[in-house]
Amino acid sequence: MSRREQHKSWDAALRHATGVTAAHSLGGMDENCWDDVAVRGILAVALYALHLRESAPVDAVRWQQVLWQLRDDQRITALATSVLPGAGHDLARTAQPGDPVADCWRWLTRTWDTRAPRNPAPDKREAVPVHVPQDLRELAEAPELRWGGMTRGIGRGLPDPAIEICTDWAASIVQQAITADSYGHHRHDRVAVISGPHAGRRGYVVESGWHFDDDTETVQGPAGYVVDLDDAEGTARIDADAVTGSSDLRWPHRPADSLKAVPPPGPHDPLPPAKTSAEDLADILARAADPAIVPKCLRARIAGAHAHHHLELDRQARPAPGRVTWQVLHHWYQLTEHDADDQRADLFELVVTRHLLDPRSVHHLALSEDDLPALIARFAAGG
Repeated sequence: MSRREQHKSWDAALRHATGVTAAHSLGGMDENCWDDVAVRGILAVALYALHLRESAPVDAVRWQQVLWQLRDDQRITALATSVLPGAGHDLARTAQPGDPVADCWRWLTRTWDTRAPRNPAPDKREAVPVHVPQDLRELAEAPELRWGGMTRGIGRGLPDPAIEICTDWAASIVQQAITADSYGHHRHDRVAVISGPHAGRRGYVVESGWHFDDDTETVQGPAGYVVDLDDAEGTARIDADAVTGSSDLRWPHRPADSLKAVPPPGPHDPLPPAKTSAEDLADILARAADPAIVPKCLRARIAGAHAHHHLELDRQARPAPGRVTWQVLHHWYQLTEHDADDQRADLFELVVTRHLLDPRSVHHLALSEDDLPALIARFAAGG
């Protein structure tokens, strides 16, 4: 396939992705919105890669095929990295820009500097936190704007790649498109159950269920729905052919005689008891890889603290290879009723992950902010 044909196919994928993003986004497609650009880019890459792999026109690629690839970001990454290079698209971060497909993929897989300025005035650039290691403080002479100068709502403040943050959002848009095409029920739709053990009941759709066929790499559905029934505790999983649209469109109020018609708790109702400082410290030590760093004397002071407070000082990330995200948390304990600098105990926590949804995050503790640069350099900067 010639470069000209590739560009035409990419343009077709981009138009198709733009159309479905605009149809299911408030206000349509916004080219200045990080969220829309990210979702549109993920959909365009999926459409284009499937077009190449199947040797089929972009318009012939079904959304059911795309949704199978969007089950998680590892799957869409495997598709892109196995197909695009074979068509001559250099996905390396060091490659020269100019190929719109590769440029889009690099944008989707890059990380973001949460310290970048919100405006181009260098004298208004936000200060680099003191705990950032010296080799990570080097800034470009003309740093880019935060989030590329775009507005952002999804995962605002996260430095992780858009492919990790927005694949679920892209999948949701595809699900909405398939549901609309098949005259299915969307989330929050009012439905009535017409067969099965819950026949005669009504409720609201909470979630759609899909069948992922790994043999054909496609998706069938909506195959069923999770329904929040009016007159039953919890939710119920009901096959798609067992529900129909209900003419009772009362939302968000339940029918007066239903089990869940009671009003929500009032603003003056008592809140559940808060954790004590000792309980809070126990949680931190339980997840830490190096709890022994906190001496017994400090544990005793914290256990008797009047109150505990928590701040996120920083969160940064590096892309693959050596993918890593590091987050700095500051836990400080107010030892007396009236807060004073000399009447508090401090504890710092470094959280290192290799993926946004990594369940194996590693937590390291430090007793002083001065100890953080070396800790970050050791566990995070090295990847």
